Amino acid sequence: MRRTILLVTALVLSVGSAGAAQTRALDVGDARISYDLKGRGRTVVFIHGWTHNKTVWDDQVAVFSKRYRVLRYDSRGFGNSTGFADESAEPLDLLVLLEALRIDRAYIVGHSRGGGVALRFAAAYPDKVDGLVLYGAAPPADFPYPPESAESGRLFGSLPAIAKQHGLDSVWKLLLTTELAWVPPGRTDVTERYRKLWLSYSGKDLLEPHPESGKVPLPSTARLSTLRMPTLVIIGDHEMAFLAAAADTFAHRIPNVKKVVIPNAGHGTHFAQATAFNGALLDFFSDVDRTKKPLARKKKK
Repeated sequence: MRRTILLVTALVLSVGSAGAAQTRALDVGDARISYDLKGRGRTVVFIHGWTHNKTVWDDQVAVFSKRYRVLRYDSRGFGNSTGFADESAEPLDLLVLLEALRIDRAYIVGHSRGGGVALRFAAAYPDKVDGLVLYGAAPPADFPYPPESAESGRLFGSLPAIAKQHGLDSVWKLLLTTELAWVPPGRTDVTERYRKLWLSYSGKDLLEPHPESGKVPLPSTARLSTLRMPTLVIIGDHEMAFLAAAADTFAHRIPNVKKVVIPNAGHGTHFAQATAFNGALLDFFSDVDRTKKPLARKKKK
């Protein structure tokens, strides 16, 4: 399904100083998507996870914008984007965003829930993807969850009711008891970053849940073998059990794949161990870059 950018209006909300990221918003019909763009070269898209927003990628923008054009955005219903959370509609949001910015292809990096969005996008629009990074990513549609993850599944399923009855603070306290909140010993900076991200989270998807539209389905396990783009699967060595199992499935089923495990890191590897995380992505992108044709340069008038 293809949307025309003629029906989309880009609104410049704020523009930074020279060399800084430009923060804008794009009207996609039933939501307005907040995004920013910085750097030059091949495009890298960063898609954040649940409860987060585009600022979670600050450490990556600082590094990658020196070699690439970095695009990050708030998913619908999160951060400064409007609309209701709908993981199945978000690949279309990204498609419209790329078309509006006249970006033909990009590296797509998705974290956690955003990994599910990246996977859906890659399966639906493979010709738009130079390389795929599934980082602590949600599993495929028919994933056989391991028995030890059942308790976590019940906990996460109860969060909307807890948020409505007891407030978001109670949800936060519960999340702190799960593997999701693991941080390296002594890293109070990581805990504080999680806390600030939580304070910026509206909880709209829990307090006003809407069913998925089903616009772009999550691929099945069997469908993974049809993905031909270069793929990096990356996790921390203290990742949640079912996400670690999902990473193994991706690494086993996707043909052109590399898997990297970052030591002493959990679900927030990209800021807990930013140097190692960034290095793994840069190595992956560099390997893929070497197989690509040089970007065409515009002729000077």
